[in-house]
Amino acid sequence: MTRRQALKLLLLGTAAASTQQVFKREAEAAVSLKYLCTGKLDLHNIHTNESLSIQYLDRGGDFDPQALTKLNHLFRCSYDDSPFPIDPQLFLLLDAVRTKLGSRERHYHLVSGYRSPSYNEYLRQEGHGVAKNSYHIRGMAADVRLEGVDLIDIQKTALLLNVGGVGGYPDFVHLDVGPVRQW
Repeated sequence: MTRRQALKLLLLGTAAASTQQVFKREAEAAVSLKYLCTGKLDLHNIHTNESLSIQYLDRGGDFDPQALTKLNHLFRCSYDDSPFPIDPQLFLLLDAVRTKLGSRERHYHLVSGYRSPSYNEYLRQEGHGVAKNSYHIRGMAADVRLEGVDLIDIQKTALLLNVGGVGGYPDFVHLDVGPVRQW
């Protein structure tokens, strides 16, 4: 084995171990979210004017498939009415943020959930500053407000959880269950 081949193997091994640690941390964070959750969400989609108060976790802490179907419908793309399966970890994140804020009885206002690729591209072309590979098109993001709660408080609380992406905007907070990052 040449020195170059040995260095490549060493680098590949280090990268693989680093990736495994990231996945392990993210999995541990998702599990710890469940302990903060009530298993219930109250949401209002500002584009469709639909509201939903739903118990999405059963007594055993498992996701209720019927509740997930209803949440997926509420989070659908309002531009072309296209549904998409939302990552259930997003519901845990929303629930945990609301619980940590002590605002369990307040409704989230859903500004944006799932975005179809065509709608996302339309927003990009119109200069709305959306990411080309947005977590919205993967069903892993939500732009929200929480009635009666300052946006900065939502943002700070989400950052404390150290799960996914958190972005602050003038009218909403972006939360996603992708890699940990902030803007």
